[in-house]
Amino acid sequence: MSNTETLPDPRENVSTATHPLIHAAAQADDVVLRTALQQALETSDDAGIRTALAVQPPARAQRVARLLAAALDANGEGIGLRFFAIPLVIVAGSRKPATVSGALPEVHVLRGLLEEHGAVGVTRNFGLGNALVSAEALDAISPSALWRAAGDTAQRAPLTELQPEPIKVAGSREQVHLRFITGAGITPQHLPSFLESASNIGTWGMAMTKELARQLAQSGLEILPMPRPPQPLLTAAHAGRRAQLEAALSLFLGNTLRKFRMAVGDPEAVLSAHKLDNGAGELRLSLSTPFDDSLFEGFAWPLQPQDDTVEVSQLFQTVLAECRVPSVTVLKQVLPERLPGGSVFVAGRMLESLLPTQH
Repeated sequence: MSNTETLPDPRENVSTATHPLIHAAAQADDVVLRTALQQALETSDDAGIRTALAVQPPARAQRVARLLAAALDANGEGIGLRFFAIPLVIVAGSRKPATVSGALPEVHVLRGLLEEHGAVGVTRNFGLGNALVSAEALDAISPSALWRAAGDTAQRAPLTELQPEPIKVAGSREQVHLRFITGAGITPQHLPSFLESASNIGTWGMAMTKELARQLAQSGLEILPMPRPPQPLLTAAHAGRRAQLEAALSLFLGNTLRKFRMAVGDPEAVLSAHKLDNGAGELRLSLSTPFDDSLFEGFAWPLQPQDDTVEVSQLFQTVLAECRVPSVTVLKQVLPERLPGGSVFVAGRMLESLLPTQH
């Protein structure tokens, strides 16, 4: 099967073109969208901004996110307060249920580590919060409040409202969790911000991983906290979820392929696109074998507004090729959330009944 085949986009594209931001996002001119975003920030139209961040197709949502981050970064006179979030992809496992604290006990050590490795650059008044924040909490931040705080340090910064989110570790196989460290710093607009000076994670990522593992360690817990490059605060949740899903996919394939190959050999892989009952979409990877019906595993990738199905399809196929999975079928039709009979994933033995012409 060719590794260039692409899954269809299963998401429901609901038109909300009556909102000025949605109309502006459909225009090719960035000036039009930039002006509409500025007006939405000035009038505290957070609902409109969030709607625009979820507009389809994905390229439009990506463009809205990029220009929104630029609008927040440009607020202020010459020197601005820049907010950011560092995504943490946390692989954790324990033989019995455990809870990882949602607050870092020595956040000052992490701040010193970033300074020591040159990641802070020319940023001044650099600070990190000690809370491990969820993606949902970042989603709930008011864009207009963040915009006002970026231009006026006397404004109450939205970061103070972010609460620690403990991590519940199930007493089973390893799972991939997502948290964020948030922070801010003051940087002249003509100089590189922390987002730029810390973009090369190779210079500080391993040192931070070791320090985070030390601070979060507890008896009986295996934990690997992997930081990703810092992101603008309002677009960090998407980047973090993407990194979490990539890590979870690698972990799933490593564990599942080992089980298949020890029992019967290589599995059959099926890639499929599913429209959920609520209008959202998922891309799914199913692994099965004709030699043992009990060996049937699957992985679901929930599509975010900015996810491009072409890119995610290629990611799936690239990872499967790297893992030397020889049989990969890419289904070209959109399937429902559940298949006839109630199955969520597509076993190889189901292909003939689902798509009589599929080979």
